[in-house]
Amino acid sequence: MTFEVTPTTILLLVLIAVATWAIIEIALTLHKIRIVVDELAHSVYETVDQVQPIIAKADGLMDDIQPSVKELEPLMKQTSVALEEVTESLGSVNSILGDVSSATAAPSAVVDSVKNVAVTAANSVATAVNHITGRAASKSAAALAESAASDSENDPIPPAPKDNGYVTYGPKTK
Repeated sequence: MTFEVTPTTILLLVLIAVATWAIIEIALTLHKIRIVVDELAHSVYETVDQVQPIIAKADGLMDDIQPSVKELEPLMKQTSVALEEVTESLGSVNSILGDVSSATAAPSAVVDSVKNVAVTAANSVATAVNHITGRAASKSAAALAESAASDSENDPIPPAPKDNGYVTYGPKTK
């Protein structure tokens, strides 16, 4: 038997070498995968062992909480009743505040009426005095009547003048 070196034989030897190399690589890869899977399984088993007591405690807590939830139902009903009572009380307070508002509006109307009567009386007296003395109505009486009328229509407290931070002087005299 003689061994002839032909291109087909060389190609066949190269293919056998490549196949052997591929099988060795696959075997090494499978070995590494097995090691990683074993480490992963070991890690998972440790984690499960550590989690089981926690799950048991959580289960016990849930059993303890269940009666507490049943005890909360009457408390929730009482809270609902209390909220209804608070709503009713707020309605009463609103009614009281409305009464207070109407009670304070009446004295304000009385004060305005008294101002109007006083202005009318002052105008009548000024007119009567002017008729007796024969003079025309003075500007001060007319100005007083106008200011009193405008005061009764406007706010009883005039707004404060704006302070712009500058000092203003009167006109210069020579």
